[in-house]
Amino acid sequence: MKTGILQFCGALGIATMMLASCSKDMSGPDQQPTADVKDSTSINYEIAAVNPTYTLTPDAAGRLSAITGDASMAKSSGGFDITWDTATARLREIRFDAKRGKDELEFRLKTDRQIDLKQIPAQLGAIKIPLGTYQQVKVYARVEGDKKDPAVRLIGFLTWDGKKIPMEILLSGVIELQAHGKDVVVTDKKIDWKGSLKISMDLILTKLQVGDFTGSFANGKLKISVDINGNLHNKVVNALENSMSVDHTHD
Repeated sequence: MKTGILQFCGALGIATMMLASCSKDMSGPDQQPTADVKDSTSINYEIAAVNPTYTLTPDAAGRLSAITGDASMAKSSGGFDITWDTATARLREIRFDAKRGKDELEFRLKTDRQIDLKQIPAQLGAIKIPLGTYQQVKVYARVEGDKKDPAVRLIGFLTWDGKKIPMEILLSGVIELQAHGKDVVVTDKKIDWKGSLKISMDLILTKLQVGDFTGSFANGKLKISVDINGNLHNKVVNALENSMSVDHTHD
């Protein structure tokens, strides 16, 4: 009986030594992702919509004519100027994705609030990240909404033949904008960073034509509603691609 107990204890000791040896040999992350809040800094994100004025090409004339009921629009050989006075988005999430050594990391801020894209710049919120060197940086901004509380609301006017026609575009569904950033090297927890996002409104409208959507015209106002999750999903996603840029800086 004593011999059996001794054999069991000996086997247990050998197993413990082997396990400890394996634990030391296994490689861990290049930079341990165990940095506490005290070893972190904040990236304060802001966003601005640039190039808010755009000229529609004459090929949109037919669609505008059908929506407004004004046959003379279809015969127009000139362009239609659009200027946005109001641009709001219902922000749901900001996400910072990057590689740190061999590790792929992401940090996010979840929220639910309206952002005024015409306010330059509009404050989005802050994300805390541990100290380290971050490469292959990507920043995502996700907006989401329905017809009652849209993801994006654009209000402005369409100028044609000396006339200003009030115009509103409502986007419902989920929109995720992505921007590629340069490497971010965070070495001092006392230094706060700024993440500046820019959305090119003219670049979006270059790919997203009025003729792609249905709309209504009542009381002299043009209104276009777009369900991003519908048949035009791929068209909208393509239009939003590369429309946002990001720049990380600090004092």
